Amino acid sequence: MTVRTFVAVAALAALAACSFQNKYEKEAEAITAAIVANNMQPVQGDIAPGIKITRVQVAAMSDELGEAGKLISLKETTTNCPPGTHCFDVKFEKRAYVEHMTLDENGKVRDWNYVPAPAASAN
Repeated sequence: MTVRTFVAVAALAALAACSFQNKYEKEAEAITAAIVANNMQPVQGDIAPGIKITRVQVAAMSDELGEAGKLISLKETTTNCPPGTHCFDVKFEKRAYVEHMTLDENGKVRDWNYVPAPAASAN
């Protein structure tokens, strides 16, 4: 396999992997990655006006999620999800969480939070 063919195959695989996420999963994963990186700048435009997230809050969340290890998967779920909220099962190497995201009328993130996953779904 030539280098050019390898690069093309790798690019197609990357695009295929991304295409299985819906737009809410992509948004939640972008926010999760921004939190882990302790840098909200990449998603700042996705957050509703007036929502204030302090650097101290981001740092604390970054520490917790960073200690959970590498992000393995993020998948939207409807299990125990309140109406008007998008919920996600999020698996890291060491822990699992459930993330919740609500959007405003313009599709901007109004609220995003996470809680440890119940023991049964952490496996």
